[in-house]
Amino acid sequence: MVTGSFAASIAVLVFAIGTGGLILKNNLIMKLLSLNIVNTSSILFFIAVSYRQGVQAPIIGPGKELYADPLPQALVLTAIVINFGVLALSLIFAISIVRRYHTLDVKKIQREARREFGSGVED
Repeated sequence: MVTGSFAASIAVLVFAIGTGGLILKNNLIMKLLSLNIVNTSSILFFIAVSYRQGVQAPIIGPGKELYADPLPQALVLTAIVINFGVLALSLIFAISIVRRYHTLDVKKIQREARREFGSGVED
């Protein structure tokens, strides 16, 4: 069985890998996938922190004394759904950007946007 501290350490490592992908990659799709990795690692960390050994599902019955708290489960499920929605919407925006600028390179997209909109686009 994986302990909570080991799973939390893995979550921090995966978070660092995703953050590295966000910083180092120039491809827009790779940046979105790295963001998804960061989101997933935060869910893993939350699961690792809220895990309790020996508890049962919160269904009241005879002989059950220790119940799992259903709130972390609900929060994790909500986070998964929100992450899916954010990724889907981001991919739709990426499709629109690729259709407009014909590239996935973030630096080229910034240059084209500066040329198109003037100096109003930030670095």
